[in-house]
Amino acid sequence: MTRYAFGPFVIEPAEHRLTRDGRQVAVPRKAWQILVLLAEAGGRLVTYDALREKLWPNIVVEDRTLVVHVSTLRKALGGGSAAAYIETVTGAGYRLAVPVRALSPSEGFSTTGSGARAAEIRPVAVRTFATAEQSDAEIHLGVGIADALTTTLGSLPGLTVSPAGAVDDLSGARTLGLEYLLEGAVQRSNGQLRVSARLIDVANGRTHRSEQFAHSQADGVGLQDAIARWVATSVPQAPGAVPGLRSYRPRAAEAYFLQLQARAHLKSFTRLPLLKALTLFEQALVLDPDYAMAHAGLATTYLLMASTAMLRPLPVDEAMPLARRSAERALALDDTLAEAWAALGRVKMEYDWDWDGAEADLEHAVALNSSSVEALATFGEFLSAMGRHREAIDAMETARRLDPRQVETLQHLGIAYWMAGQGDKALEVVSESLAIEPNAPRAHYGRMLILDQLGRHDEAMVERLATLRGLSIAQGVAEQVEELLRSQGWKTAMTLWIALLERTNRWEGAAMQWMAAGEPGRALDALEHCVRARTTYLSFAGQSPCFRALHADPRFQQILRTINLEGQVGK
Repeated sequence: MTRYAFGPFVIEPAEHRLTRDGRQVAVPRKAWQILVLLAEAGGRLVTYDALREKLWPNIVVEDRTLVVHVSTLRKALGGGSAAAYIETVTGAGYRLAVPVRALSPSEGFSTTGSGARAAEIRPVAVRTFATAEQSDAEIHLGVGIADALTTTLGSLPGLTVSPAGAVDDLSGARTLGLEYLLEGAVQRSNGQLRVSARLIDVANGRTHRSEQFAHSQADGVGLQDAIARWVATSVPQAPGAVPGLRSYRPRAAEAYFLQLQARAHLKSFTRLPLLKALTLFEQALVLDPDYAMAHAGLATTYLLMASTAMLRPLPVDEAMPLARRSAERALALDDTLAEAWAALGRVKMEYDWDWDGAEADLEHAVALNSSSVEALATFGEFLSAMGRHREAIDAMETARRLDPRQVETLQHLGIAYWMAGQGDKALEVVSESLAIEPNAPRAHYGRMLILDQLGRHDEAMVERLATLRGLSIAQGVAEQVEELLRSQGWKTAMTLWIALLERTNRWEGAAMQWMAAGEPGRALDALEHCVRARTTYLSFAGQSPCFRALHADPRFQQILRTINLEGQVGK
């Protein structure tokens, strides 16, 4: 295939590789297809219609979906400077705005494979900041500032950033292959916010640089930016375009602290802290209705409230439109927020069943912040649901490398391996999450589903009982299931267990368990209920190994048509 050069870039379509001055550049799939089409046009206009026809043949997509993919491409080419390479012709289409030439087979050029060094990426981790006081507000401040720094630093080119909680000490940092570890202490008193920060060279354990920061409480964001700028300029060969960093300053200082505290509550993935986070984000937005970060956090909160894993504190038909509205409001105020793009992509995936729109938004979220564990994991879930298993595992393994202690990521990675037909690897990964959180019902539940599908029903029953003992809503049910298992057999015990799943609206799990029990008709009943209820994990229906025996069933095919996944089944 023809290779192309423009500006400092070389495109190798056959190798699916883009290099800039010999350094490889990561480009998501749809953005890559757009780039190749623009290069093939050699600087001529490529119309919107031509792009849509090539990228989405026989499918109607929103106009904004194409715009988002082009924005992702611009981000990959170099952010703001990419405007010099891709020209928008209003109302018509796009073209490369610099000369493009086809490279002859004998023409030399630099690539990473020919000896040029790959782009320098400096891996850094941020530890939760210590707090002088032990009140909840102060503890949340330490968690919140560390989390905010992770987000800010993760959006800068040249850095990958592992979030607070990923490592506990230098030994863990070395295991992750980190170069630097940021730790510090924060204190709020007498109208001042003070932070002592230390950047540690992980290889030798010594302090690379340390600094004291002090700002008024009215400028918490300014303190956050000052620390981020200091870290980025302290790391050798980190990007130089950092001094201009200036995050949004909310109108009321307290709005900043309220949204930090809200984010700390989100980290537990449990119902009561989730409801507290909702209240705190809303309070922040009362103080400043234009606070984009708070709108993005609110979108994340509504998504969790719509999750069947959380037993849906808010009905899905209320929570999902609210999540969409909050994400869109955040993006109207600041379209660089990866969190808001990821939230919007999840709404399109789980509620709209708009797979092309979801792909555009999730790809863009990862392009904006390639260190976002949440964006990577969500994009991995999407890829897994689409049957793009290698890409799904790659995205989730990247998320795991950034934070190997994130239980939710490990559990979804296990599901991705399972969807890819690697049952033993799936069990291994889910077991890792149990090593971190030994009594987590979600991990036992995941192992149970996999073991049942693999035909290892005795082992699955052990995990089922462990799941029941960990659920506050299932007090005494484990003992009932055990008694039925002894007195009336496995099938009767399963029926009681599945009744609990249906009663708590875990219809996807009920469908999979009916398949394990040899009841495909009742499994289809449960799946049809999933469609009506728009359950969280319905997107995996076509890829789940549990439903392979249903692929030819007309009812199953109708389910796939309803959710726009006709023909999308795993092998």
